[in-house]
Amino acid sequence: MNLVFVAPRSAWRQALAAETRAAADAGHRVRVIAEDHPDWESAPIDARVEVRWIGAVDLQAPESRFVRVCLRRIPLELLRRLGRGPLRGPAGSASRRWRRMVLGPLKRRRRPQTEALRAARRLARVQEALADWEPDWIVLHEPHAIELGVRCLPPLLDARPDLVTTFSFEPRAETTATHAG
Repeated sequence: MNLVFVAPRSAWRQALAAETRAAADAGHRVRVIAEDHPDWESAPIDARVEVRWIGAVDLQAPESRFVRVCLRRIPLELLRRLGRGPLRGPAGSASRRWRRMVLGPLKRRRRPQTEALRAARRLARVQEALADWEPDWIVLHEPHAIELGVRCLPPLLDARPDLVTTFSFEPRAETTATHAG
């Protein structure tokens, strides 16, 4: 069987690594659609598993040129240069205060736009990965996968009513699916 594990935020990395390994051990072709994260080193995915990275975390809502130059680059560069000499302590303190009091609110204002961009990327990447690989079984591995599944699974289920969809890899679901059809 072709299994697809959908983990758009990769929140449960250790469980995902263990379940994909169990599915590969059971003889399935396994694909994971997940978000790249530095903690994957602590829970590596089996080499037999094909991984499709979403790359949504890399997206940021664009900053205006004025903010980028006049409020970020120039003040922080001046404070960095001041910090090279005897004013290292006060310059570092001023830099932290500037980041917290000026740049922090600007970043918080951009956060809804950033989240909208990331959500759109997640949905598009999951749809692409499901479209170019015909799965027999889709594992919606985390709650965020269920949110995405509500948007992209109905057309797939209409086209293939025998498609198995579960929340985790369960060998019992596999035997039920093969015996039911």
